Amino acid sequence: MKKSILLLWALALLTFSGCGSAIKGLMVYGKDPSLPSLGTVRTLPMMSSVGFEWDTIKNDKVHGINVYRKSPDTKDPEGREFRRVGSIGNRYATHFVDTHVKPDRRYVYKFTTFSFGKESTPGTRVEVRTKPTFAPVSFLKAYKAGPTAVKLLWRPHPSDKISSYIIERSVNGGEWRFMAQVEGVLMAEYIDTLVRGGNTYAYRIIAKSYEGIKSSPSQVARITL
Repeated sequence: MKKSILLLWALALLTFSGCGSAIKGLMVYGKDPSLPSLGTVRTLPMMSSVGFEWDTIKNDKVHGINVYRKSPDTKDPEGREFRRVGSIGNRYATHFVDTHVKPDRRYVYKFTTFSFGKESTPGTRVEVRTKPTFAPVSFLKAYKAGPTAVKLLWRPHPSDKISSYIIERSVNGGEWRFMAQVEGVLMAEYIDTLVRGGNTYAYRIIAKSYEGIKSSPSQVARITL
């Protein structure tokens, strides 16, 4: 019986030790007004990430830094409240990157220092807006290539960060549905053979980067067979 209990305890420790961020995420901090605030935080917003930099903390009472984020403009009520998105367990660290953000969105961050389960009052707060997403594909044309074929042609995206194109289609004014993904920034052609006479087809293209960031949809191209 004792061996079973010890084995379960060892497995539990192994599980948690393999996911230190999860342990920090579960931790609830008390307040310690004597802990210093972080000071000035410099920011570098990109499309899908935000970088932060601050000066080294010299107070040896501090063990690390907590990072909280909220998105005031989101429709999600939970997103409008501060949530811890990072916990840096080393006071000598001076950088943090948040990779869970979306393009062209406003975010507010606050930083606290912590020590032995307690954290400072949130004295440092910064607001950033991530960069807008890629411009849409600038030209798209659909024309009848055969009795049961529609050919799409578009202008390749000017950014070399684009890796593929997502083709979406709407039939007779219905909802947009995924049709295909065309690989390669220079590939500018797609042939839809799943068409029938008597229908109106609308197409649009979304450029996609190597990082998975999507552009705004292109103009809509329509054709009636």
